[in-house]
Amino acid sequence: MAVPTLNQGLYSDKPDVNVGRLATTVQERQEWVATVGRWREIDNGISFAESETKVTVYIPLPGIQNQPQESVCVWLTERSAEVRILDLHGSNFVFTAPELYAPIDVEGSGYRIGNDKVVLKLAKRASARGWDRWERIRR
Repeated sequence: MAVPTLNQGLYSDKPDVNVGRLATTVQERQEWVATVGRWREIDNGISFAESETKVTVYIPLPGIQNQPQESVCVWLTERSAEVRILDLHGSNFVFTAPELYAPIDVEGSGYRIGNDKVVLKLAKRASARGWDRWERIRR
């Protein structure tokens, strides 16, 4: 997969996050990620809360609310979550949960940018509601 970059003005040297968002296979995502360069793993301060129907994951990133929405790429599958942020304070950040504690309903899940954090809303599968309590985010 050839990975294009934006060809306009100040952004001609920046990776095109939309290419990452449109990646449909793991291989395409990995190829896009490799074109970006170095990534700093977000591994401190991550917390979560859960209700009967969803798990909310809080990923701390000071200043994220000032980033353009286009710099955030989130991939959710039934069993995994991956968040990538381009060029926040001069660094690229990543949070990965390659194997979530339990399967999620991807269509009912999403994310939002809050003050100094990315918030993932992971919808529990209907068959797992009520009895499945998450002990942690990753298996």
